[in-house]
Amino acid sequence: MKPLIVATIVWVPLIGLWIIGRLTFTFRLSRVSTSANQPTLKIRRFIFTSSLKKPGRFNLICYRALTPETGPAIWTHRLCGIPGDTIEIKAGILYVNQQDADKSLSLMHVYKLSVQDTASLIYDQKLAYTIPPYSDTIYIPLGDEYVRRNKIPGVQYILPPGLREPAIFRIFRENWNQDHFGPVKVPKGKFFVLGDNRSCTMDSRYQGFIDQSKYLGTVLWK
Repeated sequence: MKPLIVATIVWVPLIGLWIIGRLTFTFRLSRVSTSANQPTLKIRRFIFTSSLKKPGRFNLICYRALTPETGPAIWTHRLCGIPGDTIEIKAGILYVNQQDADKSLSLMHVYKLSVQDTASLIYDQKLAYTIPPYSDTIYIPLGDEYVRRNKIPGVQYILPPGLREPAIFRIFRENWNQDHFGPVKVPKGKFFVLGDNRSCTMDSRYQGFIDQSKYLGTVLWK
């Protein structure tokens, strides 16, 4: 059998399966384009997802999102609440059904540091900021494990309870913010998702519960 015929027999079905997989989300290879799930998913990293796996609590999932700011998009977040779960964030720590869920996750938070302590740090300078007139203090999103491992002399920046974030108030009509949220119960047919980069992500705190019909796939490989 001629090599061209053999190649056609082998590759045409594979290409067909790949196209079907892409269109149906049976399986999909894509590249991370945002910092929403750092340090777990780094920008430009490839991830493999499949709709064949039933999504479970704390899996990273892909879903269809629609917001006035971004329009239709495919987003990836961690599934932190399934129907019936009670979600609450206290002092920046996530509790699911009154249990600390963050202790087993690799997360990123904003840390407050003195500018003089940042010379040797590895971080995205575009995400760092200061609050005038205190130019000697800088706020930087850093991985919690990175901070612990390198003994960085900073403290996690946590918004005070009762300080309303307007974007959260528009959705939940409560005086909540990213660090003090809930308690709220996940309704039937819905998901509650969070980004691992807790201070730099547009997750369920800001867009509300995710309808299960929007689910596209679970991240199987990253």
